[in-house]
Amino acid sequence: MNRRILSLLLVLALMMTVMPLAFAAPAEYKQSPYLDARVASGELAPVAERLPKVTKLPDEILPEFLEYQIGKYGGTLRFITSVVNWDADVFVMNNEALLTMESANSDVITPNIVESYAVNDEQTEFTFKLREGLKWSDGVPVTMEDVKFTIEKVIFNEEITPVIANYMRDGGVATGDPFTFEVIDDWTFKLSFKEAYGGFVVHLSIAGWKGYTELIKPKHFLEKFHKDSYETYEAYTEAMQPYADALALDLSLEASWITLFSQADCTNWELTDPTDALPTKTFADAGHKENFPVLYPWMMVSSEGGITTWERNPYYHKVDAEGNQLPYIDKLTSTLVENMEMVQLKYVAGEADFGRESATIDNVTLYKENEAKAGITTYLTAMHVNPTDLWINFNYKDEAWQEAISDVRFLQALELSIDAEEILDSVYKGFGEINPYWKCEGDFDGANALLDEMGMQKGSDGYRTTPSGKPLTIQIINSPDAKDITSVSELYVEFWSEIGLKTEITTLESSMRDQKQLANEIPVRCAWTHSTQLWHYVDFGPMAPLWTDWFNAGGLTDPTVEAGEEPPEWAKEFQLLKQSLMTVSPVDAVNVVVPKLLEVMTSRLFIIEPLINVQQCVIINANIGNVPTGGAGISWNFSGEQFFYK
Repeated sequence: MNRRILSLLLVLALMMTVMPLAFAAPAEYKQSPYLDARVASGELAPVAERLPKVTKLPDEILPEFLEYQIGKYGGTLRFITSVVNWDADVFVMNNEALLTMESANSDVITPNIVESYAVNDEQTEFTFKLREGLKWSDGVPVTMEDVKFTIEKVIFNEEITPVIANYMRDGGVATGDPFTFEVIDDWTFKLSFKEAYGGFVVHLSIAGWKGYTELIKPKHFLEKFHKDSYETYEAYTEAMQPYADALALDLSLEASWITLFSQADCTNWELTDPTDALPTKTFADAGHKENFPVLYPWMMVSSEGGITTWERNPYYHKVDAEGNQLPYIDKLTSTLVENMEMVQLKYVAGEADFGRESATIDNVTLYKENEAKAGITTYLTAMHVNPTDLWINFNYKDEAWQEAISDVRFLQALELSIDAEEILDSVYKGFGEINPYWKCEGDFDGANALLDEMGMQKGSDGYRTTPSGKPLTIQIINSPDAKDITSVSELYVEFWSEIGLKTEITTLESSMRDQKQLANEIPVRCAWTHSTQLWHYVDFGPMAPLWTDWFNAGGLTDPTVEAGEEPPEWAKEFQLLKQSLMTVSPVDAVNVVVPKLLEVMTSRLFIIEPLINVQQCVIINANIGNVPTGGAGISWNFSGEQFFYK
């Protein structure tokens, strides 16, 4: 177990109170010259009046990975994306959570949007203090009214939120009761659970990329779109009719108000989507022209011609050690291109200043060869995921498939025939490690022996049938999210064909893939998994949609539930072990839970993980300072507000 994970678990158990990061307040605060004219004209107040009473020093990157320098103001950071209304790098760089976990997987969780937080001995009560004087990007103060509105009118509104998220429930599970909410004073509130739930602070910092928008929304902006703000639904309908007309909504159908409210709201997942972050033309025509208020370092200001632009938030709450309001860089732009190949061409042409999500290890030589021409530097650092794990669906309803996977020797043959060393060398150029827990040894003789022992005979075409003689074709489903997924999938086909298993690849766009997975139409999926590298994501369970439905319906406490399909005992035990990661003592988590999880994963083989610690490329403009030197690659995005042009 990684020592940082151990440290984090110990901190979660022992932590009583986390205070604001202590530093001497500067004699004066300073701002980017980009805002000087607006201050001089009186449009903006002086910077000291725009900041909260207690500002935040950035601590997103572990000190061992960043030799921090006081930066310079100015410039635009350019991104390239091939996905409409989505830029993963901008999302991670701009998103702000209630709390901060350094470098995505460290032993420190600090306050971020909130000024401080405290946890009781029993790990059941979590108390948060807001930053007095913190303001939304439109200058309106953030108050307890925003928290109350979000919790009482959104989370606990059964029309908007028919099912409250698992992480907001006792133990982080679907069958737990939701937290209780208590306002302590004008700046302090408490969320309480009935059971120990030390991992709740992990959810509020990094797990699942939840932003502050989960618990704090701008009431002053959203309340006019909420039905409860009006004495009658008729009054709501009268006020909202222009917006309903613009969206072609029939408000005589009362559920339509939820659609309207959702259009007005902008969650953290929508921060790169101009249809949410900016007023749509239909809303603007109806009289609603304001941008959605945010607490991010940059706020979206325009999206046209395939280029989306963000500019600095004048009210951002972080400063450097000398009192300079962050971020240093004034603007971000994201340019939409046709496909991933075009993204790579833009990288080597010097048309991007930062690229991680789409920078692939198989192109490292190409990036290096073009560094001088493009004005970029190519870095290698560890990925936060296992990039090409195999998920085996135990619920896939195909007779031949079910007959094969019912014998663990079939799964062992799949595992044994995979040559992890070849994957590492040919796809990842040696930048990674072979996973010691799985036996991906490229042992075709051993794999063939297992299949022969099962009675899976080869036909005249060279492919094996099931023991009862049924033809079997293994379908690997993937998505074109990254080139290495395709390359590794092709190797899986080669490995399994070598032992007489007919294997095909189907590549689906991600939304279609997800739909088919929910519909139980995917037998094998090749995809990223956070696995135990980032244990707090807990996304390493069986890909078994029917079992998932049973668990989510409360089957562990009421086995008579009719949803889905009741899993076998080992799957139930595994589910309980996963849940306990966030609730048991650190000693038990490290010494009991994780080893047992790995034991089940490697014995039942519902997931096969050939590699760990695969390296990834991060491309950054060579003239940018405050670039990290280590940690998970995705955490480098966290340093965005500290980047500066030298």
